[in-house]
Amino acid sequence: MKKVYYPGVILYLILITACSMVDVEKPEGFAEARSGGMYHAVSPEGVRYRVRYVKNYPVKEIDFWQKALKIHLEKEGYDLVSEQVYQTGDKKGVFFEWGAPYGHENYIYMTAIAVFGKKIAIAEAAGEYSLFHKYKEAIISSLQTIRLR
Repeated sequence: MKKVYYPGVILYLILITACSMVDVEKPEGFAEARSGGMYHAVSPEGVRYRVRYVKNYPVKEIDFWQKALKIHLEKEGYDLVSEQVYQTGDKKGVFFEWGAPYGHENYIYMTAIAVFGKKIAIAEAAGEYSLFHKYKEAIISSLQTIRLR
């Protein structure tokens, strides 16, 4: 099985870690683990999903971070496949699906963000194209349960 590594995301946010615990429901079909304030889950076939919080610095709303994330990953060479809005409680979130060829296979790298005042929830998922789509609805359902604890 090939390993999929998550690339750096969201400009300066990667450098500013947060210690808030992630409150999210497990996607159906995944096994989960929590460590150091980060949530990890993996499907039996190796589709990976993680959620964490970072500081909202500089303090901006979702529209700013949506544009920043999109520009950053496009500059990194990812091909945008889709961009969709979702709701998590009373907060608006956005997720992107990016095409990422790896060897002779195509992978999907999903990035999602939602702003919770002084914190931003960042979710990432990745897997081989057909496997990712097998779990896509379960991942989106999980995104909709993200809360700040």
